[in-house]
Amino acid sequence: MKTMMIATAFALSLAGAAPAAAQDLEPQNKADMQCFAALSWLGGQVAEDSPEMAGLTGGMMYYLGRLEGRSPNTDWLRQLGIYLDSVTEAELGSDLERCGNELSVKGAALVAWGDSLGGE
Repeated sequence: MKTMMIATAFALSLAGAAPAAAQDLEPQNKADMQCFAALSWLGGQVAEDSPEMAGLTGGMMYYLGRLEGRSPNTDWLRQLGIYLDSVTEAELGSDLERCGNELSVKGAALVAWGDSLGGE
């Protein structure tokens, strides 16, 4: 999986699209791209079969879904490759706390919703 993500990001960065640097994205898309990229980067740091990988994959899908929902005609995977080429590991690492907090809030809301269906 790590190799696949790195190879995909590399191939996407060679695709020839006009670079979409963070400053070129709408604010909400920028925030979601930062999270998508940070989680993708972190995914390259953990073992494929680690418990963390499932959470990272779920988080990446969440942010990709938000991006595609807002702008379905944008090739967000291609943009991810371009974006990853424009940021440093330090920037990606600094986004992880905010993104993790956002995912924790959503996770807690889902748990609360599920608990409310308990039929008690």
